[in-house]
Amino acid sequence: MGKMTGSKPPPGFYRDDPNRDDAASTSSAVLMEDVEYPDADLPAYQDVPPVAGKAQSQYHETQSYFIQPDLPKSNLSRDETTTITHYPLYSQDASFLGQMLQDQAKYPPTFTARMVGTHTETRRNKEKQEKVTVTDFDVRLDMTHLLVPSATTHTSLLRSGFETPSPGMKAYRGHRTKTATAAESAEDADAYINSYVSSQFPVRSFTLNRHIINHDSAGLETLLKSLIGSTNYRGHLQVSFPITHNRVTVYSPCWQNDYREKTWLRWFFYLTFLWIFSWPYLWFVTRRWEVMTAVFPYSSAPEGRNREFVVKSEHAFFQEWKASIRRAVLGKMQGWVDEEYRVATEEAGRDGLARMPSTGNATADGALGFLQQAVSVGRDVAMAGGWGADS
Repeated sequence: MGKMTGSKPPPGFYRDDPNRDDAASTSSAVLMEDVEYPDADLPAYQDVPPVAGKAQSQYHETQSYFIQPDLPKSNLSRDETTTITHYPLYSQDASFLGQMLQDQAKYPPTFTARMVGTHTETRRNKEKQEKVTVTDFDVRLDMTHLLVPSATTHTSLLRSGFETPSPGMKAYRGHRTKTATAAESAEDADAYINSYVSSQFPVRSFTLNRHIINHDSAGLETLLKSLIGSTNYRGHLQVSFPITHNRVTVYSPCWQNDYREKTWLRWFFYLTFLWIFSWPYLWFVTRRWEVMTAVFPYSSAPEGRNREFVVKSEHAFFQEWKASIRRAVLGKMQGWVDEEYRVATEEAGRDGLARMPSTGNATADGALGFLQQAVSVGRDVAMAGGWGADS
C-alpha cells in the first residue's frame, strides 16, 4: 500500500485549459496493477513508476515555485500552519522586516483536497471483542497552483500589498488583547511595522496571515463525495480542504520567546503543572501584532454564475482529476495524487486497465487479453457488492 510521505506535496506540472473532454472517458480508470484477485475486497494500491518524457521534466522545473523560502532561525509549527522565526534583525530593522513580509506575501498557503474513508471492524482480542477503525484510503491532492495568477488571469483578481483591519475591527495592534481604533487613528502596514520595531516591550510578536477567499468548497465537496459514492463505497467518508503554511510569526529576541518554543521545556511544564503559572505570565508580558493579511482569491465571488477564476473553476478542476481520484480510492491509496499519477491514469484504456503489451505471438496475446478481461470482470463483481462497510 502506498504510504503517506511528507506533509507537503510536490506541486506538479499543471495545465491551465479549463475544458478537459478526455477526463470523462477515463473517469473509471483503475490500472491493472491496482487489482489483485481472488481477494473479495478491493486491492491495495501499488506505486506508479515515474513517467518519462516532457511532463516529468516540467514537473521538476515547477516544483520549487510554490514552496516558501526558508527564513533564518525559523521552524515550522507542529500543525504545519505557522513558520516561526527568532531572527533578531526582523525585530530591530523596520525595512528588513517589511521586505521579508513583502517576499513572504508572494507565496500562497498550501491548499489541499483530502478524502479519507474509514470503517470499523470487530476483532477478537483473547477473550474479548474490540472495535478498531481501519483506514480504507487517505487521498490528498494539492490545489495550491489554483491560487497562482498567470498571464491570462483577469486583472480584478490580481492582488498586491497587504490588507489591514478596518478601524472598527478588533485585532491585535500591539496589545495583549484585541482592540479596535477610531477612524482617525487608522494605520497602514508600514505604520504597524514601525510600531512593532520601535516598541519598548521586550516580549512581542508580529504575524503575517495568508488567507484564501472565494473558493466554493461546499460545491467541490459535493462533487468529490458523489464520485467516491459511485464506486459503491459503504464506509465513512470525510472530505476536507486543509490549509497549511498560512502564517509567518516573528518573535523578538528574548529568553521568554526562546524558551516557549522548546519542546522538552514545554513537556516539563505540562508534567509538573507549572503551565498554570507560565501561561498567565506569558499572556501578561507578551504584546502581539496581527494586522497584516495577504489575500489569495480563488475567484471573483464565492459562488454563482459569471465568476472569474485565477486559474480554473472548481468543476473544471474536478473534471481534470476525477479519474485519478477514483483510481486512487479504489486502489486504497494513502498519499498524494500528483501529476505523474494523473498521466498514468490518462494512459489507461477506456475500461480502466492498462493495455497488455503485444508479444508478437497470437496465442500468447490471446491469453493475455483473456486475463485482462477476467480482471475487469472480477473488479466489477467486487464493486457491485459494495466495499468498506463496517463489520
